[in-house]
Amino acid sequence: MNLEDLVLKSLSKRAVEREKIKEIRKNILYEKIPEIEQLILKRNKLAIKIMKLSLAKCSVLKEKNDFEKINKDIEKLLKKNDFSLDYLKNIYYCDICKDTGFTNGKVCSCIMDDLVKDRVLESGFSAKKRKQNFKNFDYSLFEGNFEISSKLVNARVYMEKLIEYAKEYCDNLKLKDFGLYFSGQSGSGKTYFASAMVNYLLDKGKRAKFITANDFFDLMFNYNYSFYKEKIELKDKVDTIKTIEFLVIDDLGNESINKNNNVFLSSILDYRCERGLNTIISSNLNKFDLIDVYDSRVSSRIRGNFKFFEFPPVDLRIKIGSNIRL
Repeated sequence: MNLEDLVLKSLSKRAVEREKIKEIRKNILYEKIPEIEQLILKRNKLAIKIMKLSLAKCSVLKEKNDFEKINKDIEKLLKKNDFSLDYLKNIYYCDICKDTGFTNGKVCSCIMDDLVKDRVLESGFSAKKRKQNFKNFDYSLFEGNFEISSKLVNARVYMEKLIEYAKEYCDNLKLKDFGLYFSGQSGSGKTYFASAMVNYLLDKGKRAKFITANDFFDLMFNYNYSFYKEKIELKDKVDTIKTIEFLVIDDLGNESINKNNNVFLSSILDYRCERGLNTIISSNLNKFDLIDVYDSRVSSRIRGNFKFFEFPPVDLRIKIGSNIRL
């Protein structure tokens, strides 16, 4: 959904939201000032009577005087109990843009909030996953040096630079024609890191999708071997995996073995790579292990279209214990 469509979708919900807010305010008002409810009901009935009499071209002088008297009684009660005179009037879902969707010539923050919610829903992220972001990243967990390409590298400095690189990658998606491949032992922080990239994009209102390798292969199998009705129901999910601008396939190589896995993975990677769509893969397999698990077409596609990053060999789950921050 593009921004223009989202603005229209968000604004279409405003009338319903305003009614909800008005109902909440009425309940608060009636609970604090019980007598005001009958006055408001009486005023509303009188307004209907005035309209009918006016249409019949009858005199409404007495009714109008009564209407004004009730209005003044209501205003006195509102003032006495510290409510504004327009407490039940001019109600907006967003007081900044007055439900127009724009402020100072720009899309209002309320629309951007809706955009993020829409993107989060599409991503499939839970509330727990939304907490996995770079702001919560604990660099102190990475201590000492580790070896990459026969060179010793400081783990903390390496992770700091990797986060900078990941943010720059996300900020310039359209300029990239390669994916990122994170490898390392279980518990080294690969999944958290990939999730943090997704959240970084979601917070900017961008489209991003996170899926485990197991779920990916299950989806592809079910789509390819289902009957027509079931296939139609799964088509949108498969299309999202194929076309979304930013896709994470997590824990590749740990999926259930299926003879079709190579076909499923190569078809998606071929489609995405040929169109310059950004794909992130996390795996316990390094670039040399790929050929042992996948056929030459898949392994060569990954090795030729992804930049590889190894994670420091530390099990953060054990290191952190139950007090997980990373």
